[in-house]
Amino acid sequence: DEERGEGGVGEGGKDLEEEENGGGDSAAVETTTSADEDAERLRKTVQSLFEEEEDLLNLHMSIIQENAELLTEEGRLLQSVQGDEVVDYDIDTYASCLGNILDRKTHMITDLQRKLASFRDQLRREEELSRKVGSLPDY
Repeated sequence: DEERGEGGVGEGGKDLEEEENGGGDSAAVETTTSADEDAERLRKTVQSLFEEEEDLLNLHMSIIQENAELLTEEGRLLQSVQGDEVVDYDIDTYASCLGNILDRKTHMITDLQRKLASFRDQLRREEELSRKVGSLPDY
């Protein structure tokens, strides 16, 4: 092919080979786009991580406060069934109330464990993206 030839020039001064391959180094463009996308994903992940951290800390504090209230309630509950004047009705009430308290504690612990697992997953994603992106400007 004389028209084409090795290293021929097509329209706009581009190599014919470049024109056939989409007009340039698509790998470099793709890498830049991918790096930009990774940096944006990292930025969003870090923002989400801050929000999840705040949610985790707030939930933990709330659970500590509720546990303190439940501990007080448990103390009163124990006092109500100690002594010589306790009847079967009191023990039934005690067992029912204790069951409710334990159910509430179980629910709170489960919620906190879920929130913690989610936070840890977010931390892992942030660490992976940080390694992938390399160094970025401070947030």
